[in-house]
Amino acid sequence: MKYHAHLLLLFLLCIEPVLAEDFGTNRDNQSWNTVRITAPLDDRWSVSLQNEARFTEDMTNLDEYIVKLYAHHKFSPKFGLSFGYKHINRPSDFNETDPWAELVFPRTHNLWQLSHQVRFETRFSSDLPGILPRVRYLFNWTRQLGDTSMYATGFGAIRFNLDEKGTGPVSGFEQVRVAANLGFHIGGYTRFEIGYLYRFERSRGKADLSDNVLHANLLFTTKRKPKPRKPLPNEHFQ
Repeated sequence: MKYHAHLLLLFLLCIEPVLAEDFGTNRDNQSWNTVRITAPLDDRWSVSLQNEARFTEDMTNLDEYIVKLYAHHKFSPKFGLSFGYKHINRPSDFNETDPWAELVFPRTHNLWQLSHQVRFETRFSSDLPGILPRVRYLFNWTRQLGDTSMYATGFGAIRFNLDEKGTGPVSGFEQVRVAANLGFHIGGYTRFEIGYLYRFERSRGKADLSDNVLHANLLFTTKRKPKPRKPLPNEHFQ
């Protein structure tokens, strides 16, 4: 557990200078709303379909509608592989398509469920030629709250672009996200999570983004889960 705590502390120390340098940013209050259904095929394979609507400009403008389709394979209790496809529709801007693959390293410590995740994305944008490769590291955590049907969950993520095209997304460090949610089991097939997410994103030729987000997730599974506490709700972040 100390190893993971040290990694999280190092992550926060790395992003602190960026968050502290918050002058010249475009601040906004947003709402990100996700609905996802996951179908476990057996003890190792699962597939998921996720839809997300993101509202910006103080939650008044539908800025992005995101569809994700992906699969996860659990090789062992300590290693998994996810791969999938994401399409981002922006009504007032360019659209984006992102095939991706991700290494997942879950760990369990008593009531804590943790995971380290490294994702490689090949992004295709309608306003730029070629591929925009990007890497994301994410640390996810979940903890059941006593003997109740509630749990706490959250993550920290950092993203780097691997190419410089002179336009579009910046090269190198692009953005960081930190989130914390409170989750509720609703029967054996449904969970609801609500909480806070902060995003800082570097922009090219304009003010960087500094977003406070109301974060809500409605999650379904086709396989009924046992009573809460075991298994824990999030083996990895999806």
